[in-house]
Amino acid sequence: MAGVLVGLQLNLWLGRAQMRPTNSFAAAVHRRQRQLGITLTDLAVTTGYSLSYLSKMLHGHRSLRPSVVHQLDLALQADGELDRLAVDQRGDGVVRSRPCQLPGSVPDFLGRDTHLRDMDGALAIAGPSGGPVAIVIEGGFWVGKTELAVQWARHVQNRFPGGCLYADMGGVSAPAEPRDVLDGFLRGLGVSAGEVGVSSHEERVARYRSLLAERPTLVVLDNIVNCEQVAMLLPVAGSALVATSREHQPGLALRTAALTIELPPLSEDDALDLLGRRIGPARVTAGRAAAEAIVRQCDGLPMPVLIAAEYLQRHRDMSLDVLARQLSSEQTRLDVFTSSDPAVNIHSVIDVSYLGLPTWVARVFRLLGVGPASVVTVEYTAALAEIDTARARVALDVLRNIRLLDTAQPGRFRINPLSRAYAAYHCVVEEHLRDVERACDRALRWYASTAWSVNNILVPNSACIPDDCAGCEPMPFSGFDEAMAWCEAEVGAAVDIARHARTHCAENIRWALPAAFLPYFVLTRTWATWLDAANDGLARARELGSLPGKARCLQALGWVKQEIGDHDEGVELLVEALRMHAELGDDLSRAWTAHGLGRAYAGREQYAEALDAYELADRLFDQLGIGVGLAVNRSMLSDVYQARGDTVAALATARDSLACAERLALYPVIGLAHHWLGVLLHKQGQPHAALTHLDKALSLRGRPWQRYTAAETLIARADVLATLNYVDQARKSYREALNILDDLRDPQVLTVRARISALDPQRGIA
Repeated sequence: MAGVLVGLQLNLWLGRAQMRPTNSFAAAVHRRQRQLGITLTDLAVTTGYSLSYLSKMLHGHRSLRPSVVHQLDLALQADGELDRLAVDQRGDGVVRSRPCQLPGSVPDFLGRDTHLRDMDGALAIAGPSGGPVAIVIEGGFWVGKTELAVQWARHVQNRFPGGCLYADMGGVSAPAEPRDVLDGFLRGLGVSAGEVGVSSHEERVARYRSLLAERPTLVVLDNIVNCEQVAMLLPVAGSALVATSREHQPGLALRTAALTIELPPLSEDDALDLLGRRIGPARVTAGRAAAEAIVRQCDGLPMPVLIAAEYLQRHRDMSLDVLARQLSSEQTRLDVFTSSDPAVNIHSVIDVSYLGLPTWVARVFRLLGVGPASVVTVEYTAALAEIDTARARVALDVLRNIRLLDTAQPGRFRINPLSRAYAAYHCVVEEHLRDVERACDRALRWYASTAWSVNNILVPNSACIPDDCAGCEPMPFSGFDEAMAWCEAEVGAAVDIARHARTHCAENIRWALPAAFLPYFVLTRTWATWLDAANDGLARARELGSLPGKARCLQALGWVKQEIGDHDEGVELLVEALRMHAELGDDLSRAWTAHGLGRAYAGREQYAEALDAYELADRLFDQLGIGVGLAVNRSMLSDVYQARGDTVAALATARDSLACAERLALYPVIGLAHHWLGVLLHKQGQPHAALTHLDKALSLRGRPWQRYTAAETLIARADVLATLNYVDQARKSYREALNILDDLRDPQVLTVRARISALDPQRGIA
């Protein structure tokens, strides 16, 4: 009996020894396990199949199901080897075709490493029990959706024993018939034309899915219209889908649990690299500024950058500067991207989206091309197109969904340079010139009236709105912070719009728009933009011969001059502005100008003249009932009283300023009053009381736009702490101020560094 058992065991061992060499699939699995140090139990956990099932499959007691094999291939990092071995081992005598239908790709592909990794990740984490891996690449025209899909498909196609199927679904302009695509896929998979021809539609769909279930396949559907168009072409579990679309595809994403990639333009560095690969990196380096301008006008889109490079190669005598100037003009920009080849013709590419728009939305798009702003809001669009905000919102959403607009930030939409030039071209062709001029004037008046309105929220009653801005409903704001956010987002664009505006009915807006932001500049101390706005506004006012314009812009320019330390020119400009405001009988502007003049005189230590100017401002603010003017003016007036030795009047005026500010309940004004009261108390030898007010001021100066004023308070606070010999606390406060001023590149950093060093000469600023 023992001999029989031994014989049986020997036969079993010999049978297994004979099986293993012939079971190439199992041998490959065991080899990969050894290389990676992975047990069969580990594989069961990773793939989600039971240990018993996997063991039986490896020993030939279960069939090599394609979906299970594919999961093992991924888990063992076999790069398609197990898929191919399983197909060979199943050997049912059927001749199988392994299609590879991908189109050609461009040689210079860059800037998409993050997206390629995300797509690899989606393939790696695919579960055994769900549907196919699905990836949807969305984005605007010429952004490189197809190229990304093709590049990734080439990278992973060896993992799919069934090969790679590809179809251009035509997009909205010429949508492909999905039944025709299905038949092409079946023929590519080896199904005879005769079988395809005699089968019903349902039979062909079933045959397609069966083939993909048997052999995992990568399916690339380029330029799809919607989920309905591709429903019958979706692969089954084990296979993978990559789809591209210019429009958002929520239906497909929901149905397939797809990874959705919103493909952005290339970064500026990548776009420059791409340009350099075609025209030579040395040429890009030598003409860096022009090259940057070129890729900006191409919006970082790969195809326009390549077209611009080809244009330069074709016109070998053209410099980068000349091309940059051509692209900067909306009249000549499209010439570079116009061709008899539809694939590289901007008109053919955007026509796909534009010609399908509702008539009224197409009109909105055209007007956005000629309007003064390239980043727009619902309210601006409503004013430009003379429609209500509800319709404006619908139009912007439609244009964004088809990628003719981008979302710049919540509630703000951007039209890129190429779309803008295309829209402007169609506006000139399809709209009456008179209507275009009126639309632009409406937009400018809305912009200017909103700017004046919002800045009167920042500093109530800071100025009267000019006549050219009247009659246009400004954008509403709920309060100070919302108004400040609008200014921060719009001030740069507003200065640029005023500089380049071509208006026929509201010429004064060219100076009124930049002048409107004076309260914002005073609060934020953004010197460079302030100087640009004041100089531009003054130039436009002088060009027009506008006395109100010259007065307000001289006021703005004089104020910024004294703020940056040029007190002599500040005095000269503000004296002239004060005279003009008196001539115009504009007491409100006269009061604010007198206040600015007082600051300029104080900067020159001409305290008698400063006192006269501040007291004139105080009388005018009092007569006009401008509480914010009284609060701000009296803070500064108290410092002049102190400088003249009138400490009683100084302290009384500073306390009155704080009381006035608290009645207004405007935190920037309250913070200002606390700051100057703290400075005054320090000068009067009350450091502990001074700290109380400076700490309160600091707590009210915590917004990002208040960094400069926060630095001022930190310095004043450190000065008090140093007086009290709290050296470590003083040093900390100075350093916090220094960090802010370093970021702002403010010259006060040298003074602050010197004060830190003076605290402890041995330690310096270390």
